Amino acid sequence: MNRPLLRDWCCCLSIIWLPLVSAIPAQAVSWEAIDVLRNKLTRSGVRVLQRDCAQKGLQGLYHPRSDTVVVCRSHRSPAQVWDTLAHEATHRMQRCAGGSISDRQHHRAMYSALARSHPAEVRSLRVYPRQQQLAELEARYTAKLPPGDVLRLFDRYCGAQIRV
Repeated sequence: MNRPLLRDWCCCLSIIWLPLVSAIPAQAVSWEAIDVLRNKLTRSGVRVLQRDCAQKGLQGLYHPRSDTVVVCRSHRSPAQVWDTLAHEATHRMQRCAGGSISDRQHHRAMYSALARSHPAEVRSLRVYPRQQQLAELEARYTAKLPPGDVLRLFDRYCGAQIRV
């Protein structure tokens, strides 16, 4: 089956209920939080790589077939690295869950909260095929949550897959 490269490199799965807030505040993120999430991904069998990415605007990707997360080297702050790693980790959570990780009744509120706090994120959803937009909404929303919430969600959906 021939699929466009972007679709092949993005997980088209889904999220469970996340605490909805009227606006998603910007989070101060430490390298420690990034290391914890990277270690959780690695322990669950995901290869986490950092690479130079030639595609304009690409910040990272999750490739489900090889179970690999790539974080592009274009980031200038821990917050940007966290946002990408948490976004791609959400696609892995969607794979672990076998679909959406959020309740359908919350999708509109998630969209509205993201539109108010990060309008560029909502605009970027338009470049994805319609059937991928929910997975991308969930990933963008989840990446804006506090690190502790993202780590708990990862444990919830992928914790049973941790390899020792």
